[in-house]
Amino acid sequence: MNHHIKNVDSFERRVSHAIIEFMKVAFIIAEYNPFHLGHAWQLDAARKQLGEDLAFVAIMSGCLTQRGEPAVLDKWSRTRMALACGISLVVELPFAYATASAERFAQGGVGLADATGLNGHLVFGSECGDLAQLQQLAGLLNQEPPEFRLLLRQYLDQGKSFAAARQEAITGLTGDVELGKILGNANNILAVEYLKAMGESGQRQLVPLTFQRQGQAYLDHAPTTPAEGFASAASIRRLINNNRCHQGANVTPSLFSALTKTMPPSALAVLLEKIRSGPGPLGPEDLAEPIIGRLRGLDPSQLDQIPGMHEGLGRRLAAAAARPGKSCDQSGGRLEILLSDAATKRFPRTRIQRALMAMLAGLRQEDLSLFNQQGGPQYLRILGFDKKGRHLLKIMRKQAKLPILMNMSDRLEHKNDALLRMAELDGIATDLWMLAAGKRCGLDFDTPPVMR
Repeated sequence: MNHHIKNVDSFERRVSHAIIEFMKVAFIIAEYNPFHLGHAWQLDAARKQLGEDLAFVAIMSGCLTQRGEPAVLDKWSRTRMALACGISLVVELPFAYATASAERFAQGGVGLADATGLNGHLVFGSECGDLAQLQQLAGLLNQEPPEFRLLLRQYLDQGKSFAAARQEAITGLTGDVELGKILGNANNILAVEYLKAMGESGQRQLVPLTFQRQGQAYLDHAPTTPAEGFASAASIRRLINNNRCHQGANVTPSLFSALTKTMPPSALAVLLEKIRSGPGPLGPEDLAEPIIGRLRGLDPSQLDQIPGMHEGLGRRLAAAAARPGKSCDQSGGRLEILLSDAATKRFPRTRIQRALMAMLAGLRQEDLSLFNQQGGPQYLRILGFDKKGRHLLKIMRKQAKLPILMNMSDRLEHKNDALLRMAELDGIATDLWMLAAGKRCGLDFDTPPVMR
């Protein structure tokens, strides 16, 4: 009997491996905030290069994003968009990584892709589109030779921002101005961090594949014309938020016309539904009240303990929150006035916004230390899947390196302190989004995955 069971297990493993070989897998670390035509182009480009049978696994941020802002739609709505547009399986990137620096964001995403136990390609966009140059930079930054560290410190001491100092240090080390300039673009930076994370972990399951970013730059907010290519997610969010300011929850003909030029129809249908009936969409100003209230309620010593608030940033923000706003003509929102008053070359807005998200959720420096000690992400939280994704899940149940959670109530089966705390923070992040959208808390606990 035992011999028969072993034979069956061996047969199932062989079948699983055969299916993996047949069904090629591509991982994409993304926010889909919202899913737009540029994202659809990336999927098509990957299929053309890797094969039409490709199954996409998205490692996607939850309700709060890497720039320290609420996502325009909740994570289940954005999962619906992704599944409708070609993604087969959506795994949530935990809050502790989704709202972190590019380095930590990449470490979390690559770690989760590796933890699925699936072999495949890691597909990502970059402004340069040159994998060899990105790998060269990743190697240099992973090694950090003494000459590089010395140059970096010199430029930082001159008052340059970290990003600018790092670019100049790379140029000084290599003598290659163009190589240093690569680190001046947002997607290039993320691409290098993905490659660094792959190199640091020493894993060989993922093969990197980059495509040159098409259309607008990552943070370009201006409207586009068809000749300019795909609109950025930032410009789409601005379009949505400007409409909310003037039209409320109405979908005007002009908004509909503009959005049809930027998003696939199936993704746009989800967005229009949410604009009409909610919850959402949200913008940064929807979290202004809890952010300013929290800043006014914490003393400087408490703020200093929050990740990202060191070097006096917490005290600067508390001072800015306590006054009406000096650097704005009051036409901006409350959060915009706060950010305008507090931001400096030393404290760029993205760092401030990420620190504010950590403050709102109650993320502590000791939490990050605990997660680091335990090896990074602690679970694979499944947000949604289609038929291909269901099959990938069956394989993952046998081969995944981390527990698979279909909803957050599954965390109660585990006694791991790091897992429980990470899951708690994810729930808080979702609650913050839902409260800002006028909904109740607790949806993260028992909401099942989206199935298509």
